[in-house]
Amino acid sequence: MPANPLLRVCALLNEHGARYLVCGGQAVILHGIVRTTEDVDIFIEPSEDNAAKVINALSQLEDGAARDLIPRDLLDNVIVKIADDVEVDVSTHAWKVSYADAISSAAETVIDGLKIPYLGLDSLIASRERDRIDLLRLRELKEQQGNR
Repeated sequence: MPANPLLRVCALLNEHGARYLVCGGQAVILHGIVRTTEDVDIFIEPSEDNAAKVINALSQLEDGAARDLIPRDLLDNVIVKIADDVEVDVSTHAWKVSYADAISSAAETVIDGLKIPYLGLDSLIASRERDRIDLLRLRELKEQQGNR
């Protein structure tokens, strides 16, 4: 199991065939902006089957904190915080962005042979309305990319 929290979470989700996108601070980092964060935020496809895959995957984290969840917990709440050796925040949408909106413009990277799907720049900007510093830096990045 990878030591890096993001890689550990993504390895488990990939192993279980979960449909997800990394969002939040980790997605900001994946876009190349230097910042710190201690948790892993993910958007998930909002279906019972997928929510069960996510729960099964995250139940394999060290403390097994996700074992008490059922799929409806992930689908009926705005955000579910799974406080394990890695804190994972699971949601189906953030602000105006849903998983369904974000999947068509999702980005993907490979780190240490592990595929990591994450929010594309426009979806990430739309999802970061409350984080002014991230929002400013992401808009600058988008402008730079437009000038290439």
